[in-house]
Amino acid sequence: VSTQSTWGFSMLKKGEEDKEDDTSENKELTSEEKEMLKKLEKGELDLADTKKTGPINKDPKYASYTEMGYEVDLKKGLIYRDNEMISRQRKVILFLLKSIGSNIMRGKSLMNVSLPVTIFDKASLLERSASDYIYAPVFAEKMFEAEDPVEKMKYAVTLTIASLHMNISQKKPFNPILGETYQGTIGNLNVYCEQTSHHPPISHLLLDCDHYTIDAKHQFTLSTYPNSAVMKCVGYRRIVLKDAARTTYLIDFPWAECTGFMFGNRVLSYKGNIRIRDKTNKIYAQVRLQAGEKSFAEGMRKTEARNDFFKGLITKNKALLKDMSRKAFYSKDMLSYIEGNWIDYVMIDGDKFWEIDKQLPGTLARIQDPLPSDSKFRMDLQTLITSTEEEAQKQKEIMEEIQRKDRKLREQFGPKKQNSLMLPKNNSLHAVSYTHLTLPTKAQVQISVVAVSLKKK
Repeated sequence: VSTQSTWGFSMLKKGEEDKEDDTSENKELTSEEKEMLKKLEKGELDLADTKKTGPINKDPKYASYTEMGYEVDLKKGLIYRDNEMISRQRKVILFLLKSIGSNIMRGKSLMNVSLPVTIFDKASLLERSASDYIYAPVFAEKMFEAEDPVEKMKYAVTLTIASLHMNISQKKPFNPILGETYQGTIGNLNVYCEQTSHHPPISHLLLDCDHYTIDAKHQFTLSTYPNSAVMKCVGYRRIVLKDAARTTYLIDFPWAECTGFMFGNRVLSYKGNIRIRDKTNKIYAQVRLQAGEKSFAEGMRKTEARNDFFKGLITKNKALLKDMSRKAFYSKDMLSYIEGNWIDYVMIDGDKFWEIDKQLPGTLARIQDPLPSDSKFRMDLQTLITSTEEEAQKQKEIMEEIQRKDRKLREQFGPKKQNSLMLPKNNSLHAVSYTHLTLPTKAQVQISVVAVSLKKK
C-alpha cells in the first residue's frame, strides 16, 4: 500500500495512487544490494568510504544545513558530513546484524528496536515533530490574510515545502513514552503534543492561534535496507483557517530516503508526492519530488539534474493529478505552476514565494511551566544532557523495562482498542480515550495508569 493510500483524505480513489509512491514499501533487493548485504555480514566493506561527488556550495545562506552536519552538493543535493555520527550509526547497525540478523536490512522498521543513546539527539520525537511547523506563523498567517482561494493554496504549498528541511537531523530522537507530552510556542502559536499510543507509536499534535488551527496525527516508520533507509509518516495533517468559510486543508507528505546508509556518501532526498486539498473551495495542489528532473529554466541549459528538484500544479480538475504528465502542465485546467528545489526555494507562476535566506521561520520554544508529563522531565533525556552517555543508557534501559511491564498490564487488563490513522469523518477535533502513563520524576520513578478523555472545547 502506498503512503498516500493510508491517509483518510487521499484525493485519489483507492488504486489510483502513483506507482512511484509504492517504492518505499516492500522494496525488493537488487542483486547488487544482496551482494552488499553478504559483505556487510562478513565485515568485508569499507564503512569509512565517504568520497565527495561534486563541488560543495559554501554559500552562507545554507548555514542552517551546516549546523546539522550537511553540505549542499551542487550535483547530489544534501550530503551528511558528520563522519563521527556516521561511524557510530554504522557500528550500531553492524552490532544489530550480528545480534538480530540480516532482517534489519530488508525493510524492517527500527522504530521499536532499542538502540544505544550514542546515536541519539537530545530531544524527544514530540519536540522534533513540533519543529515541522515553525514556518506556520509566516505562511499560515498569509493563508488567512489572502482573499483569493488560489492565493491561499499557493501559501499552503509554500508552507508545506519550506518545512521539509526543518526535521532532517540524522540523530535519532527519543521515542516518546505513552502519555508523554510537549508544550511550546512558535511566536503566538500555542503547541500541544502527546504520545497517544505505545504500539504502534502514534502522536497527536494541536497548534492553535487566533487565525488558524493545525491538528495532526503521526505514526513514523524507519525501514532499513543494505545501503539506504526510508522514513515515512502516516496519519493526517489538517489546517483550518478561522475565516468566515472555515477553509480547511488536508495535506499528504512525501517520504524521505537516505542513501549511503552503510558506505559511500550519505545523501538525503525526498520522494513521492505532496498532495494538498482545499475541501472548502474544491481546489487541489500536487507536487512531485522526483530525482533526475530539472526545473524549466535548467531544462533549457546543459546542466545535470539534481534530486532535490520538484514540480507541481494547482487545479480544480482532479483528473490532472493522476499522472502528472507533461500534458497536464499545458492544460487549460491548470491554475498555477509550481517548481523549485526543497533545499532552497519555492517558485509559483514565476514568483518566488520562499527562499531559505529570505523568509525566516519562527522559533519553537518550550513553555516555562509544562505538565509533569513533559518530555523535558525524562530521566534518560535529562541524563544525556547533564551527564554521560553511559548513565543516560542506564536510565533509558530502566524506562524501557517499565514500559514493557506496563504494556503487559494493559494487554492483560485494559480494554481492547484500535488506533485508527484515518481522518475523523465529522471534520472536527474528536474525543479519544486511551491509557495514560506518567513520566518518571527527578526523584523517583512513579507509574500510574489513569483514564484520560480528550474532548473538543
